[in-house]
Amino acid sequence: MRATLLIPALLVLGAVPVAAGTPDLPALEQAWHGCVREAYGRQIPSQSRLAAERSALDECKDGEDAYVSAILAARTAEEVALAERARAMTSRATAWASSVAAYVIDPVSSWLRHFRH
Repeated sequence: MRATLLIPALLVLGAVPVAAGTPDLPALEQAWHGCVREAYGRQIPSQSRLAAERSALDECKDGEDAYVSAILAARTAEEVALAERARAMTSRATAWASSVAAYVIDPVSSWLRHFRH
């Protein structure tokens, strides 16, 4: 029942992926918080506060799972992008070092070798 209520709520709140594979984190967070507030409001007043909070969180577990998995996916994507930039920097440094070797060190060393003979 929770999933059937959550999916329309996510669609109404715009918690659908913005681009291919990119979830809208603020919308997922708002949908989850809205679900928790609504579920907490439906708890019976005679219930303890802690029990009401736990029941509300249990009721909105699907939204929490979607939000947490979207956060983890975003962090993973950021880490991959950082690793790619680091590899690009390393390859540019290697290319620069080899060009320095080809255009500066090799001609100078061959010129010095020529004078030794």
